[in-house]
Amino acid sequence: MAISVAAEPGVRPVTARAQELCPAALRAMVIWPRLDRRALARCGCDSARIANYVSRRTRMPARSIEALLNRS
Repeated sequence: MAISVAAEPGVRPVTARAQELCPAALRAMVIWPRLDRRALARCGCDSARIANYVSRRTRMPARSIEALLNRS
């Protein structure tokens, strides 16, 4: 008995776990790659909250981090 299954590589189903991050959170992940994605998602798209989260893990003040995140 043979079973045939068609699968496309690289295509993942969209689930509730797959959370879209806002541009500020994506920029933070690029600058500080070891940040926790879940913690960033809990900050929402508020760059001040993201800056406070990152400042606890770096020596940079939250104001400087917020300026980096808001840069276009």
